[in-house]
This record gives sequence, structure tokens and C-alpha cells, in this order.
Amino acid sequence: MKNFILTVQKSVLALSVVTVMSPTYAASESAEIEQLRQEVKELRAMLQQYVQQSTPVQTAAAPSTPSTTMPQTVQPFTPKLSTKSGAEVNLYGYIRADASYQAQGASSMYNNISGVPLEGTPEESQQKDRLHTTVSVTRFGLNFKTPSALGDVGGKLEMDFFGGSSRDQFRIRHAYLTLDKWLIGQTWSTFIAPEYYPETIDAATYVGGALQRSPLVRYSNKLSENTSFALAVEDPKYTATSDPDNEMRLPAFVGRVNHKFDNGSMLSGRSFVAEKKTSNDNEWAWGVGLGGKYQLNPNTFLKADYYHVKGDGRFLMWTNSGYAIDDKNNIQTNEFDSISTGITHQFNSQLRSTLGYGYMKAKDNNDFARIQKDNPNQNKELWQGWINAMYNPYKPITLGMEYVYGERETFDGRSGTDNRINMMASYDF
Repeated sequence: MKNFILTVQKSVLALSVVTVMSPTYAASESAEIEQLRQEVKELRAMLQQYVQQSTPVQTAAAPSTPSTTMPQTVQPFTPKLSTKSGAEVNLYGYIRADASYQAQGASSMYNNISGVPLEGTPEESQQKDRLHTTVSVTRFGLNFKTPSALGDVGGKLEMDFFGGSSRDQFRIRHAYLTLDKWLIGQTWSTFIAPEYYPETIDAATYVGGALQRSPLVRYSNKLSENTSFALAVEDPKYTATSDPDNEMRLPAFVGRVNHKFDNGSMLSGRSFVAEKKTSNDNEWAWGVGLGGKYQLNPNTFLKADYYHVKGDGRFLMWTNSGYAIDDKNNIQTNEFDSISTGITHQFNSQLRSTLGYGYMKAKDNNDFARIQKDNPNQNKELWQGWINAMYNPYKPITLGMEYVYGERETFDGRSGTDNRINMMASYDF
């Protein structure tokens, strides 16, 4: 750089000397003077270009340094949320407020069709025209992903406040890890298909709904591009109500096959077997399920899910106990069919609506029905119908309103009614 500047200075000096020389030399030296002027112009242009290229570009990292150049556009930096072990973390969830006006039915915020007051009982007259509100369905979750020598190790931890008999206690919904084709932890049972249940506002779902989450080990794979399967061993997670005197010693064995069609429709078949054991007897419970989604057009689709189950009362909501104990301490199993179906239409980008129906019928000519004939908490039939509207005024906001009507009938012919309006407001994050 110094040599370059020195050369320029010498050229300028030479030009100055020439310009002050006697006019007698002017004619003879005019060509040289013109040449020197041209060289000076070229050197000045080269010097200016060199200086501009050598000047550091001003960046956001040094805001106190003055700059004469135009500021460059700096791409915003978005850091990834990660743990100290290197796992990438994604936070999601929603804040939700619910309200329900109960004209008739059980005195609860959410659905309890199998236990609504029976006609002619004191509870029927007392549990009418009540307003319920809650925010207990508010949910948050974390998705994890960590690179490893065997591939990405994934994980999920999801929680809400919808636990316990009072539906207002903190609980873990999902907690599992995945590696390749394996899943270990707690998540949706392989036997159920919440994705085929018609949309509802009620977080407890209606008749035919299935929300069972079980500790399990599951292996999944593909049979073809559009067909997959899953095999799992699951904790039966029995309760004293659904499985009286159960002495669990084996997990439930569950299988599932899924198929996707090119037009967006889907179909799945599921089955399970599980041992039910007491100190005096044991039986094998089993069940099959078939469900799917049919795309009528880009804005309208049908959903349906059917189950036939014998000896189990935990996989599906709003059914009877899995079995009863007779006077000889033997297991007498319940057997039932259930179905849910509904149609959803997307009117525009902000408004959609669902019309749904659910039905459950238990076998009423077996020993279970005979034992439970006078039990007001066991039902021969249940049904519910609902219609709702979901409105998204802005991307993270969902407002919903729903009307539901249903009835139940016990084995001895008594009945009860559920009649209510549900409302919700949710902010997704």
C-alpha cells in the first residue's frame, strides 16, 4: 500500500514540475504532459477503488464504529431451544377455558352419560339448570429429538390438569421415547383410534369415544408405501370399578393395521387380547375395532369407528365394567358393541362444523346382565348426538359452541337424559 501511494505522489510531482516549465518547452513536451495527466487520472481511480475494497464492512457487531458505506441486511438469528445434553426441544400446547350449561344430566363439567340421574330419582330434579366453568383442559407439552449413532432419539412429555375423579388435577398424558421403529412409554393405546372420532368440544368425548393411554412397548413398520402395522404389549391398567378383584399377571397384546388411500381417505383395523384373573377364576378378554375417514370432497369428510369387545371395560369410554363376579366367585364377562360416526364440513378458512352420533349396546341375555340388572351404574344402551361450530377469527384463537343430547337405559329398563350446551375458547401456542 505504501509503495502504491509513493508511486502516485511521484507522478503528481512530475506533473507539477512540467506545468510550471518555460513555455518554450511546452510545445515539445505537450504529448508527455497529456500522457502524465492520463496516468494520474488512472492512478487516482485505482487508489479510490483500492481504498473502498479495503474498508471493513460495518456490521451489527460493532455499532460504535462509524461507517460511510450503506448498511447490509443482516439475517435474523433464531436460536434453537435445547437441553444441556444436546436435545432439541419444541414447546407446544394451548390455554383453554370451558363453560357448560346443563339443562339435564349429571352435575359435572364434562360428559358423564353412563351416570346421568335416572328418571324419578331425587338427583334428577336436583341436577338441572346449572352452569359449570373450568380451565383444567389447559395443556402443554415438549417434543424432544437427540441425534445418536443409531439415529435420532425422539421423545414427548405432555401434561394437563384434567386428572382425578374431580377432573381438576395435574396429570401426565404422554411420556415416551422413540428410536427407529420402537416406542417405549405412555401414550395412546394401540387399540384405539382418536383420529377417527368426530370432533367435539367436550374433552371427555361422547359415547363411542376412546381416550385410553397405557404404558406400553410398541413396534411399528410399513408393509407398503400406504400400509403400516403396529404390535404392542400394554399395561391393562385395570381399575377396581372396571375389573373387580383383578390380579394382573400378563400384559395386553395389541395389533393394528393402517392403510391410506390416494384421495386422503384412511382405514384401520385393531385387535387385542388380555387376561382377566382373580384368585378363583380367569378369562381372556378380547376385542376388535374398525375405523376410518372418508374424504367426500376437499372440504367435507366422514369419520366412523366401530368396536366389539368382550370382557374389558377400560379401552372405551362410557361402557360397563369388563366383568362381574357371581355368587360362586366366577368371572362373568360383559359384551358390547359401540360405534361413533360424524360428518365435518369446512365452510371457509375460519369456520367448520361437525354433526356426530355415538351408540353403545351391551348384550342383555348373559350372566353379566343378570347380575347387574338392578345396578343403576351399568347400562344396556347409551346414545348421544351433538352438533358444533368451531370459529378461528385469528390463527392462534379457536372459539367453539356445541349442543348435545343423549339418553341411557339400564338393564332393568330405567332411563336418564343428558341435555347441555358447551362452549370453549382456546389459545394455541
